[in-house]
Amino acid sequence: MKRGHSIFNRSIFQLAFCFLMIFVPTNLSAQPFRYINQFFDKIDTIKNVEYSRAEFLNNPIAVLANYNVHDGENETELRPLYMDIFMPTGDTIKKRPAIIFAHSGGFLIGTRHNDDMIALCDSFARRGYVTATIDYRRGMGAKVIRFWGMIIGLEANETNGYRAFYRAHQDARTAIRFLKQNAENYGIDTTKIFFTGSSAGAIMAIQNLFLDKPEEVDSAALAEPTLGSLDATGVQGFGAKSNGTAAFWGSLEKPGLIENEATPLFLVHGTDDDVVPFKKGVLLGNIEVPVSTVSLSMPEAYGSFCIDTALQNRHIAHQTYFVEGKKHEFYGVDTGVFPDDGPNVYWDTIIWKTSSFLFDIFKPNAEFNFETNQLETFFENTSSAETLASWDFGDRTFETGNSVRHVYKEPGVYRVTLKICNNIN
Repeated sequence: MKRGHSIFNRSIFQLAFCFLMIFVPTNLSAQPFRYINQFFDKIDTIKNVEYSRAEFLNNPIAVLANYNVHDGENETELRPLYMDIFMPTGDTIKKRPAIIFAHSGGFLIGTRHNDDMIALCDSFARRGYVTATIDYRRGMGAKVIRFWGMIIGLEANETNGYRAFYRAHQDARTAIRFLKQNAENYGIDTTKIFFTGSSAGAIMAIQNLFLDKPEEVDSAALAEPTLGSLDATGVQGFGAKSNGTAAFWGSLEKPGLIENEATPLFLVHGTDDDVVPFKKGVLLGNIEVPVSTVSLSMPEAYGSFCIDTALQNRHIAHQTYFVEGKKHEFYGVDTGVFPDDGPNVYWDTIIWKTSSFLFDIFKPNAEFNFETNQLETFFENTSSAETLASWDFGDRTFETGNSVRHVYKEPGVYRVTLKICNNIN
């Protein structure tokens, strides 16, 4: 029994076959393909889908209310969390991969309606994905110093920053579980739910992969008033880890969280980022507080360079797109908002690279076994997923099926083409 392997080229696989068992991979001309190209002209949007209810900080400091800074964390209010869901119009496939997008804003500002989140959801839904842009809990507690009822000082420290992140981290896990619970309603394949984020959203996406055990939770999250377990909010009973992650200018709390996690990861970052450091540095390090009585001291973080290095040292496959000299949100937005003339040239590049990265995760890999007996040959499709197989035997004859028999009329060199399609391609 011989074994054949192929090189993937947009769902088409070609091998050269002869009785000397010589294999020569070849390529076919490109054509539009679902998940790679924009395949649908229209999309449907379901707005204001409540995916959970959670405790929000509810003691805003008036002068800083627009930045969601609160006087401590003892006062909270139970509120809904929403997502907007995008789906290709007229799609007949019942189980599709899904992507959750999480916005930027330093865990303080921004919403699911940020320009880049809406545009990304639209773009990938037209490729055939189910997409969702989510709100998550924003806001940070701070220590307020008063004199005769007047605020004379304010301190937000590493603990406050970590707790702000942890609430958002819980919400990211909740959103994944919600889509799994409601997969049938939205036509989602629960084994193909991906998470993509920008800045704060990218931190959520990365931590979703690596902060997944109770013992890894920092004690700051469990100090009173405790924020509870990783899955303290939302629907229970479903896995909360994404099946693949694309992180635009994100970071990790500490490289020690990276163990042998093999979930596919794509890191995008500018080397001169002064908001979320490319290497090791303090988050929001670009902010200069002009008032001496106000102190902002955020946690240190390990940016994409450090994550990439740790993954390489552990021989864990991943992908990167690092751009020399570029700063934060370098595809042309300011905290998720487009300028009047739209995003820059990096926008299309990042979408294309992300699209290719995600498709590589779930595309089928073509393989087959074969046996020869004189002019008679038996072919068996052994591809990586349940597929439909279509064979071109190289002598102007064709057949479909996973196990086929073919008799050549005369000896020679024949180029055999195996085309496979799975249930989502």
